[in-house]
Amino acid sequence: MSGVGHRILCALTALVLTAAGTSVLIDVIAVAAGHPTTVWPQQALATHLADSHWGDITVMAVAAAIAVLGLLLLRAAASRGRRRLVPLLSADEHTRTVATRRGLCRSVAEAVGQIDGVDAHHTRIGRRRVKVKATTPRRSIEQLHDLVRDAVHERLEALRTDREYRVTVKVRTTGRRP
Repeated sequence: MSGVGHRILCALTALVLTAAGTSVLIDVIAVAAGHPTTVWPQQALATHLADSHWGDITVMAVAAAIAVLGLLLLRAAASRGRRRLVPLLSADEHTRTVATRRGLCRSVAEAVGQIDGVDAHHTRIGRRRVKVKATTPRRSIEQLHDLVRDAVHERLEALRTDREYRVTVKVRTTGRRP
C-alpha cells in the first residue's frame, strides 16, 4: 500500500474512532448528569436489532464491510511502507551497512553541486530511480548533462549502493539559446 493509501486509511479510521468515542462520551456524561441519552437512540436501535436476522441483506452487507475494513487495516499494519534505509555493499558479510535515503540524496546533491556551471539543483531518490534537475547559465547544456549524469553514477559507485539506480537528469539553462 502506498504512502497516500496509508494516510487516507489512517485518517478515516481516526475520524470514525474519534466520532464514535465523542458520541459515547457525550451520552455517558448525559446519563451521569441524570439526563436521557442524546446521541445514540438506544431504544430505537435495540428494537431494530431485535427485529433483524443474521440472514438479512443489511446485516450481511454491514458484516462484509466491517470484515473488509478489518482486512485493510491488517494489511496496512503489516506492510512496511516506504523503506527509509538504503542497503550498501559491505566488505564483511557479517556487517550490514545502510544509509538513509535522505543522506544518500544529500551526498548525490553535493556531487552535483560541485560541478562547474551548475547554479541550482534538486535531487530526489526513489526506490529505483535518481532524479536530478539542474540549472545553468550556460547556453550549451549537452556537455553539462553528461557531466551531471557521470557525477551521480560516480557518487553512487563510491557509496557502493546495493542496487542499480536509473539516473534521470534534466538540465535547463537560464541563458538564451541561439
